[in-house]
Amino acid sequence: MEIKTALALWDDPALRKAVALIIDRTQIANIAAEGATVPSQTMFAQYGSMAPFIDAVVSAGYGLPARGDAAAGQALIEAAGYTKGSDGIYEKDGADLAVKIHVNSASTEYTRTIDIIVEQLNRAGIAASAVPVENGVFWGEVLPFGAFEMSYSWLSCGSVNEPWASMGRYTVKDVVPVGERSPGFNNTARWDGPAAEAYTAVVDKMADLPLGDPSKPGLVAEAYQHLDAEMPFIPLVQSFKLLPMNTTYWTGWPTADNNYNHPFFWWNHTHQIIHNLEKTGG
Repeated sequence: MEIKTALALWDDPALRKAVALIIDRTQIANIAAEGATVPSQTMFAQYGSMAPFIDAVVSAGYGLPARGDAAAGQALIEAAGYTKGSDGIYEKDGADLAVKIHVNSASTEYTRTIDIIVEQLNRAGIAASAVPVENGVFWGEVLPFGAFEMSYSWLSCGSVNEPWASMGRYTVKDVVPVGERSPGFNNTARWDGPAAEAYTAVVDKMADLPLGDPSKPGLVAEAYQHLDAEMPFIPLVQSFKLLPMNTTYWTGWPTADNNYNHPFFWWNHTHQIIHNLEKTGG
């Protein structure tokens, strides 16, 4: 979940951290995904290839909790000068602590997730509301131009087998003013400042290192401390996609043994699978 850090109010890392603490990822996995996924520990896809980097982040103390801690989040909000009003919503200087969360309405997975987050935040004292928008508007206007307070997407995932492509999305070189298109949808949160610069310096060190370089997990953890402290985006759960295969009428689907294609196929290479299917005669 991206947070527009250039926006007054959500430019406070403590408030962004509060939101991250309040969110209960297990509830999202159990209800929005009906148990089809698991809470994210980090920004990375939890494939075996990413285990060294995930383990390094978690071991350094920057992993995400599976369950929410509303009390810890509320403590950060109150330390920032907010008090709860009679309606149960935090307020400061006469203004409620409120947020609108844009979400792509084309995905039931996304809208159900944000509905749960809205409920969690409201229960904790943040006046949250969902703003569902059509797919073309979401990707064409809302995200690239920073026309949101918070938004739900998958942009923190750049690769499933190495860390740089994902972490490189949030370096300061891609920061542009709100209203100007983010290059390649990178750093749509407009995260900038000393912590972002320190993060960028470490990520840049990783850019020219081979994937198997033994220093890479340590560099990932070193950079991740700045993401954990500032929360320009909040990882939630692993993305889940159901890919059904039925052998009643057709055989030749990819498997672990017949791995001419990855069994967890994607649309841009499904044509290869189609050309390998044969009728069963059923």
